[in-house]
Amino acid sequence: MAQFPTNVTPKYIPFTKEKSEIGACGAPADLDLKELFDKNTVVITGVPGAFTPTCSEQHIPDYLKHLEDFKAKGVKKVIVLSANDPFVMAAWGKALGYTNEENYVVFATDPNGAISKQLGEDYVVDLSAVGFGLRLQRYACVVKNGEITYLKGEEELGFTEISSAETILKNIA
Repeated sequence: MAQFPTNVTPKYIPFTKEKSEIGACGAPADLDLKELFDKNTVVITGVPGAFTPTCSEQHIPDYLKHLEDFKAKGVKKVIVLSANDPFVMAAWGKALGYTNEENYVVFATDPNGAISKQLGEDYVVDLSAVGFGLRLQRYACVVKNGEITYLKGEEELGFTEISSAETILKNIA
C-alpha cells in the first residue's frame, strides 16, 4: 500500500478545560503526521464539513461511541479531517461532546483539501456550485507506521458502512 501524505501539516486546537465553552478557543497547533504515524496505528476520517447534518448526527458520533474499541485495537489517535478552519473544528468537537484533555480524537484541518487530494481525486468534492467550495469526500482510513492499510470513500456525500467506525474496527490488523 501507499504512504499517507505527510508533506502538509494540519492545524488543530487541543481541547483544554480552561477553554471548554464552545465559543472559547485556544491557539492552533501543528499536527505532525510523520511523528504521529511513527510506530503507531492511526484512524483518519474525512468529512465534508463541521456542523453539517450527516457529519454531526451520524458519522462522527458513530466514531465517538467506539473510542474504547479503537483503544483496545491499539489505535494511537483518531483524526477527523475537514476543509474547515481549526476554530470551527475545535468548536464542533466540543458541540459533539468531545471534551477530553487527552485529545485522543483530534478535530483537524485539511487545508484546501491538500492532504485528501493526494489520496486521489475521489477524496475531494467541489461544491462551489452551491457556495461551499472544495470539500472532502466522506472517507475512512487506517494508517499503520505511515502505510495506508485501509482507505475507502463514500460515492456520495452520505454516510454508509464504508466509512463507519464498525467497518474501520474490522479493518485494523
